[in-house]
Amino acid sequence: MQPVIYHNPDCGTSRNVLAVIQAAGYEPEIIEYLKVGWNADELRNLLAYAGLTPRQALRETKSPAKELGLLDPAVTDDVIFEQMLVHPVLVNRPIVITDKGTKLCRPSEVVLDLLDTWPKGPFLKEDGTEMINSAGKRVGLPGLPNMDAESFQAIDETKLFAPEPMHHAPRILLLYGSVRSRSFSRLVSEEAARILNRFGAETRTFNPSGLPLPDDADVSHPKVQELRELVQWAEGMVWCSPERHGAMTGVMKSQIDWIPLALGSVRPTQGKTLAVMQVSGGSQSFNAVNQLRVLGRWMRCITIPNQSSVAKAFTEFDEHDRMKPSSYYDRIVDVMEELVKFTLLTRERADCLVDRYSERKESAEELSKRVNLRSI
Repeated sequence: MQPVIYHNPDCGTSRNVLAVIQAAGYEPEIIEYLKVGWNADELRNLLAYAGLTPRQALRETKSPAKELGLLDPAVTDDVIFEQMLVHPVLVNRPIVITDKGTKLCRPSEVVLDLLDTWPKGPFLKEDGTEMINSAGKRVGLPGLPNMDAESFQAIDETKLFAPEPMHHAPRILLLYGSVRSRSFSRLVSEEAARILNRFGAETRTFNPSGLPLPDDADVSHPKVQELRELVQWAEGMVWCSPERHGAMTGVMKSQIDWIPLALGSVRPTQGKTLAVMQVSGGSQSFNAVNQLRVLGRWMRCITIPNQSSVAKAFTEFDEHDRMKPSSYYDRIVDVMEELVKFTLLTRERADCLVDRYSERKESAEELSKRVNLRSI
């Protein structure tokens, strides 16, 4: 499709955007909305596609917004919308529609995000500011000379707030840090799994027995492969370690050390939720959970605020290895409830949450190097 631009010819930004589209070889449909006005359904759909509320799309300067009292935070979006139908100038400009999406193109450089083809450089705005240089590259953002404009992306609220919901049960992997026959970190993990199941999650638990020390075997080792496949399957995790000599156990750390930050183009743990717990043989401590939090951050997980530390764990289980009623048990319920909520909130948008400027920039530079190598 050819681009559509809702254009105000009296606006310099709108004129710049139209000039970019035309210089790129497109023949856009130009809608001068100040002349034709707004149809309610058309405007409602346009704002929805652009991911804008009426207040976000409100033109506050050089419009009657102040006189109409629309700048008052108490004024509802419905009131603003109705006034936009009466006073078309209240809608900010320009709004552009292409195959790549719909955006309010302010500043005018935003339109480049919507175009597959750009004008040949150099391309200047009306005021002489360079938008595209002679090499055909997008020029750094105004006031941010160190910013790589091609790698910069405005926050896309449509991806953050309106993703297609997933309907399958949250997938949670549980890791524990002891291979003793009566391991209390395992027993706590088993209780946590039961609670997670009650909250509607699907759980799997990795048994660390037989897992080699990091670098003491090849990654093709069956236990290493099992662990990595489980991590890739999971949308969230629970890590539970005993505290031994004031720290997490080597069994716990070895499992995490076998999980790579990247497997080819896949980052197995990035953007996944994490809950941390520990058990102690003596008084309550938080050394292990604090260390697990550091590891969770290093593995780029979304570590939830709540945590559990069970003191004198050997007194908290009955002869059937079920946890007795206690404030410790209640805290585990709290942590699992929070984990499921965070997982449901973030799993659809995890890719968007961890989409980083620096990595987009690095990827673009690597691509450029590969292309240049081919041309040598």
